[in-house]
Amino acid sequence: MEGGCRDKGLKPIHKVLLLSLFAVSMAYVEASVVIYLREILYGGGKVPLFPLRPFKGQLLLIEMGREASTLLMLLSVGFISFRSLKGRAAAFFYTFGLWDIFYYIWLKILVGWPLYWGEYDLLFLIPLPWIAPFIAPVFIALFFSASSLYVMLRDPPIDFRYLFLALAGGFLDFLSFIYIGIAQGGSEKIPEEPGGFPWAIYIAGLLMMVAGFYLALARSSPGEITENGDTPEKGNQEIGAI
Repeated sequence: MEGGCRDKGLKPIHKVLLLSLFAVSMAYVEASVVIYLREILYGGGKVPLFPLRPFKGQLLLIEMGREASTLLMLLSVGFISFRSLKGRAAAFFYTFGLWDIFYYIWLKILVGWPLYWGEYDLLFLIPLPWIAPFIAPVFIALFFSASSLYVMLRDPPIDFRYLFLALAGGFLDFLSFIYIGIAQGGSEKIPEEPGGFPWAIYIAGLLMMVAGFYLALARSSPGEITENGDTPEKGNQEIGAI
């Protein structure tokens, strides 16, 4: 069916509300699973994460599978939300960002963790442990949510060449997250008390992402043809077909 989510006149704001509901609900499920894991490994939730308790038996593979499944769920929701690559990417990053923010909000509400603003978290396990103060991914999630919300609601023309700067920034932030894991020699040597997060690399990456997104919008010509073949004016009139 042409137009995907265009049917029945579903407006962008309604799509955003549904995506928001999905992200907040999924964040609750994610937080609940982590609380169960903390109960199994730590005997409770309101305790420091480090020294990290090792995953026993098949728990490590199960946890890595859960992380991969989470990304697939977010990608699937983004894909079915809009018909264009721009809309689908915006839906994915918006949902991803909101999910990450509310994941920590739910953990704080339910078990009182994180205990303080600079507390380290084990963010991800694939392909190496991602270790960073939890506030670092939250800042990125805020940028993802805000920028993607703007794209979904306004449908601006985008000069995709400048997004390579944003991608380079994202790669730097990825390196900052796996830096501790690499320095410690991989998943078998996670430090008992992590420290030395490379803030300079992280901040440089975040600024490059913001600058790349800004330039992608600022350098777009008002007369540029959008990727679905319409003019920006027509694309804005039919923004539900992003």
